Amino acid sequence: MDILAVIRDRAGEYDCPVCQRTLDGCRLTLLKDEDPLYTVQVGCARCGVTFVVVLKVRRDGPRPARQRRGPLRAPRPPIGVDEVLDVHELLRSHTGPLTELLLRR
Repeated sequence: MDILAVIRDRAGEYDCPVCQRTLDGCRLTLLKDEDPLYTVQVGCARCGVTFVVVLKVRRDGPRPARQRRGPLRAPRPPIGVDEVLDVHELLRSHTGPLTELLLRR
């Protein structure tokens, strides 16, 4: 199996963890081949960041769905600029250990 060809073929389905753009056209380097585990260095074609992924390839058919425990939580929205500024102001005016600040909340 040409794992790099498989990854290259599917790269457009995934986003870069840094710039959030598609990984289509990314640079791939196979670092370790221990079938079914593959260690691959990925380089984003847009922002240039490189990161390493470890993939385990399953050759059998799809596994049965796992039973979920408890309700699914809706994804939280990204942290907004106002929230970052609020935390900055809180930290700027605080004196003492951070644990003290967290326990107050």
